[in-house]
This record gives sequence, structure tokens and C-alpha cells, in this order.
Amino acid sequence: MKYITLAALAAMVAFTACNNNSSNTEESAATETQQPAEAAPVEAAATPKGPIDPVCEMEKEDTWIEYTVNGTDTVWFCSETCKTAYTGNPQKYQNKVKG
Repeated sequence: MKYITLAALAAMVAFTACNNNSSNTEESAATETQQPAEAAPVEAAATPKGPIDPVCEMEKEDTWIEYTVNGTDTVWFCSETCKTAYTGNPQKYQNKVKG
């Protein structure tokens, strides 16, 4: 009898958690579709001062260890995932490479 009660309680908790998540998703979707009454001014994007990861376009940090050499350029990556994406198709990211 204890197991049946515990199983029923667990099912209720799981159902309640799922129900709360769906209502939060609906609320956030409704919030995202609303337009502000007054548009905020658009700020110019800051241009990177040094090399960037051409895949995710993050500015290079001193902790990065992943890189590859393409011609005469050393291309730095924030992660092995970005490096793999770049080495799979370097032409796709060629216009984003900055020395």
C-alpha cells in the first residue's frame, strides 16, 4: 500500500511540474510577442579590438587554447566545437577571420 501511495504522489508531483512548465512557456511566449510602446535607440555594436572566433564571433580571451593555421593566419577558437565547425568548412567563415 505504501508503494501505491508513493507512486501516486510522485505522479501528482510530476504532473504538477509539467503543468507549471507549460504555463510558464505560454506566458513567456505571450511576453515576447508584445511590442514596447516606445522603441529603445539602437546602439552601434562594438567592434572587436583583436582576433575573434569566426564561428561564434566571440572576442578572443587569453584562456583560449584551440587554434588552427589557415594560410598565414592563425585562427583562434573558444572551444573545440567551434574549431571542428571551422575546420569542416573554413570557406564559410573566411570573411569573419581577423588577425
